Amino acid sequence: MFAQINHMAIISPRYPLLGKFYEAMFGLKPSSKSRPAGAITIGDGYAGLNLIPRRDGYLAGIDHFGMVVDEIAPVKERMQRKFPKANVVQRPSARPFAAYSGHDPDGNVFDLAQRKGDTRKEIYADIAAQTWAQDRYMNRFAIRTPNAEQVAEFYSEVFELKPVNGRAADGYHLTDGRVTLSILKWSADKFSGMSVKRPGPDHIGFHVEGLAAFKAHVAEMAGANPFLAPMPLGGSPESDTRRELFRSSANGEWQMADPDGNWLDISSDQEGRA
Repeated sequence: MFAQINHMAIISPRYPLLGKFYEAMFGLKPSSKSRPAGAITIGDGYAGLNLIPRRDGYLAGIDHFGMVVDEIAPVKERMQRKFPKANVVQRPSARPFAAYSGHDPDGNVFDLAQRKGDTRKEIYADIAAQTWAQDRYMNRFAIRTPNAEQVAEFYSEVFELKPVNGRAADGYHLTDGRVTLSILKWSADKFSGMSVKRPGPDHIGFHVEGLAAFKAHVAEMAGANPFLAPMPLGGSPESDTRRELFRSSANGEWQMADPDGNWLDISSDQEGRA
């Protein structure tokens, strides 16, 4: 495939805690090399998860995703030809996982690396050198955006991601063969009964080997260390409305949140929702 979704990123003032959460709950593995003052990078053998310290001027939460492509030049050419509102720029040289950043026609941000002259480091160099298989892995990045149809067309035509069917009817779903990019529709009326969420990243999806076993593991980890307990969903009229919005737009069987409240959609080999 021309493009592979190779990382997802979360900004947090408690990024070391989130690192422990994703290691404990999903078995994501840390890089063999790290930056003591930088972001934490962990991975599932195919994609990485960047946990970035919150800096001045940035909001905490799910922030962006990244792709690796064969070459950057065709990406720029395709964008300029049909999607002039999109753009790609060079990133700071200190970034170990992508040399470029870009945005789609709605302004949703993504990172880009290229296989040609590969300069990726940390967990991405580990994965490039030797992929590994594990039962729990990232399988979805969901964006909620005003012009969902045009944005889905952008990722299909520029990056050759393939359309797939999803359980959630609200939006468009494209895949690189393993990870799905879900483009969900955004409009203010979708948030009746709750505070309006701004457009942008909505949730991350994980595949697990079995839902019952995973739920038991989550309870065990939270019991052993309460700092790793997921943030509860629901419990008041407005939070119940938020939970229902998430459930209705998700594709997995169970929904949860990490300790910072970032939404996680959990799917397994089982059929149907639990």
